[in-house]
Amino acid sequence: MLRTTTYAAAAALLLASCQPDRQPATEQATAPAQPTAPSPTADSATAPAGSLPAAAPTDSSFLIRRGYVGPLRLNMKEGALLAAVPARSLRKTTRTLEGITYPVYEYRPPGTPASAEPLLLEMVGDEEEGYRLWRVQVRDGRYRTAEAIGVGGTYGEARRAYGIQTIERTEAGLVAVSERLNASWVLDAKNLPASAQLRKDDIPAATPIVGVILFR
Repeated sequence: MLRTTTYAAAAALLLASCQPDRQPATEQATAPAQPTAPSPTADSATAPAGSLPAAAPTDSSFLIRRGYVGPLRLNMKEGALLAAVPARSLRKTTRTLEGITYPVYEYRPPGTPASAEPLLLEMVGDEEEGYRLWRVQVRDGRYRTAEAIGVGGTYGEARRAYGIQTIERTEAGLVAVSERLNASWVLDAKNLPASAQLRKDDIPAATPIVGVILFR
């Protein structure tokens, strides 16, 4: 009983410590079967002008949508994850954050170039109750939303399509949070002030996206 309580406490601490990848008040039971275009938001109405990319992924295995990255579903059980992709495409490792060590899979789909960054599939749970997919970190530019936004895109494109609620500094870097997609856009911050508290209007529209974090 003590072991289960300890694991549960550790999992709760991990989730609480990793803002902005926050847990919603109630977990989404299902996700849309097909990606849908976002409706206009108050934020997108005032976002910097600029055209969105014209091309969207033609291969669904590289499609990012709310709750999904390709064939992977956020909150899926570890067993379902292992059944969804070839075993040779996964390498199990661990990460330590805020003193908590937890399992992570590096995922390289078949045919991934050696130079491409693997997806990081971060798990949460415990040995007794099992693990679930908590968040996915993407640094591979082949993964895009239906609006063709991903690594290599810009902050302005993401803001126009999905809105931005907050700008935060996290262990992953400077991120812009789109709650509409349950995603954090990791921004290239080399030309931005390192110490200032930045607001969404402080970020130039042309700031490159260098990573995408999908969280449940």
